[in-house]
Amino acid sequence: MDKKVALDRVKEFLSIYWNNEQAHDEWSRRLEHEHNLTAKQYGLLRAIERQADITTTDLTVLLGKAQPAITQMLNRLEANGYITREQSREDKRRREVKLTAKAAGLLKAIEPVGPTRIALALEHASDRDAREIIGAMKMLHEWMVSRKLK
Repeated sequence: MDKKVALDRVKEFLSIYWNNEQAHDEWSRRLEHEHNLTAKQYGLLRAIERQADITTTDLTVLLGKAQPAITQMLNRLEANGYITREQSREDKRRREVKLTAKAAGLLKAIEPVGPTRIALALEHASDRDAREIIGAMKMLHEWMVSRKLK
């Protein structure tokens, strides 16, 4: 690729990237200030919203995080009145995580920014568009972790 074209692409990418980062940072600060929630906790609430009768173990698998980290976030969400954890009626060994009315109202009122918004957008994208976006993200990841800079 021509060096000038490459530099133009880098500038375009960085402009988009930093605008997204800035929007996410502003949104995160406002979320924490106004609702005492981190962006990760908000994402966790969105995951709970999407699946009825979800458990801590389900969330661990879904989000690819360690169970202690998920449990710690759930403890904070419960202490702040965003979730409850109840014993399953069908299986007494399971504790299901449920949103409270406070959390449901918050999720209805606040549009996500950043990774959570991307996840929601992918849910509504065509299969072709979703595969293209995911493919591009995989390619970027591969470049980031496997390529040596010259």
